[in-house]
Amino acid sequence: MVVTLNLTTIRFALMHMALLGAAFGMLLGQPALPSALVAITIGSFVLGPISDRTKMDTGLWAALFMTGSIAAAFILFHAAGVSAMEAFGLFTGSILAMTPMEMWAITALGAIVVGVFVVLYREIQLVLYDRELAITLGVPAEAIRNGLLVLTGLAVGLSMRIVGALLMDAVILLPALGALMIGKSLRQVLLACSVIGTIGTAGGLLLSMTVDIPSGASMTAVAVALLISVALAKSILDKIKAKR
Repeated sequence: MVVTLNLTTIRFALMHMALLGAAFGMLLGQPALPSALVAITIGSFVLGPISDRTKMDTGLWAALFMTGSIAAAFILFHAAGVSAMEAFGLFTGSILAMTPMEMWAITALGAIVVGVFVVLYREIQLVLYDRELAITLGVPAEAIRNGLLVLTGLAVGLSMRIVGALLMDAVILLPALGALMIGKSLRQVLLACSVIGTIGTAGGLLLSMTVDIPSGASMTAVAVALLISVALAKSILDKIKAKR
């Protein structure tokens, strides 16, 4: 979804908004993570509508949010004399440090995402294929796009607890890139992305426990290895088909 809608800039904007939210939370004496998740959720709700109203690309607004958020966060740290170390701890993560509530939150979000795609599969497929055509056919393209943005934001926020913000691509982008290489339809891409993501996360966690390395880094390493393997396998198969 992030790749297909060209929303790669948004994940960086949401990461920086998380830092701003953490700064506000710490200023008010609240834990950094819940405040960061609130900031991410607000940003996800705002990016889509403001892009529609101004007729500017969402990626451009994401860049503005990204730079503005990091500037505001450092101003807060300096003005309030708050240590930034706890807030920057959001950029590292560990699946082993997750609380039961966070696990339930991820499970609930996964169920919501599956439900949304089951109920609105045709509409989402059309929006991803051609947004203008979707609008012409009466599909609420803006509402669907904005809803996908919110789900993306929530996924980004919860993913920070698994691998950390800096390694988020391991669970957000890399499975999608691999799936786009081998999937010939949206259904195949969604299925392949789920399989690659599950193998990468489970394999990375197993590697982490086996050789005693950070879980976030090990998941990223396994995800990269899977992506390279998929690319090589596709290249070999394409050459074999070309010779026939």
